[in-house]
Amino acid sequence: MQAWRPFHSLVIPLLFSTGFIFSISVKAAEEQLPYCHRYADLNFPDYMALWDEDEPALTASAFFAMLNMAAASADKTFFSELLSQIARTFVLRQQFDEANFYLDQASQYLEHAQPRAKVYYWREKARLMAYQKDTQAAAWLLEKAWQEARQHGYDQVAIETALDLSGVVFTRLPEKERAEWKQRARQLAKTTDDNRARRWLAAHQERLSI
Repeated sequence: MQAWRPFHSLVIPLLFSTGFIFSISVKAAEEQLPYCHRYADLNFPDYMALWDEDEPALTASAFFAMLNMAAASADKTFFSELLSQIARTFVLRQQFDEANFYLDQASQYLEHAQPRAKVYYWREKARLMAYQKDTQAAAWLLEKAWQEARQHGYDQVAIETALDLSGVVFTRLPEKERAEWKQRARQLAKTTDDNRARRWLAAHQERLSI
């Protein structure tokens, strides 16, 4: 039997190695989505605004449609983050081989990406470990993500990570440690001046009160 090999296993390395460029500036400008950041005079749609955890396959389709734009831009931060989120869509469907493949792809660009790409990569790797019942590894990866996010001022993802560590879905930490992580999340939520974090908190305030 032929080993599973996703179509994008050929496409992803090829896009970067050949320097193949698409005309994407108009497409990016036309997207009716908030921008996550700019790179080389291009606006990048906020892929997180497309997330629907009730429809991971549909979300994956939306992310795959953005791969060419991400690769053509040469923005390895955006590309790595997008690959991490594609992996997450497979984790939620418990398709772990596919999830591992896209996480491996995401990891290849971390050295040349901004630090936040590592944060998203470690979070999704932790999610995969948790789904595979390795909660100890999941907790270790989430703590790495928290430390990196705090060091570089990524308050929104830091709050999310602390809340993940305070729950029982990803880890099996003792109750006292989970309470400490919840307190860290609440404290950062009170003091952050990051607009992205504030927008996220406005939509997820209930997670802090549980």
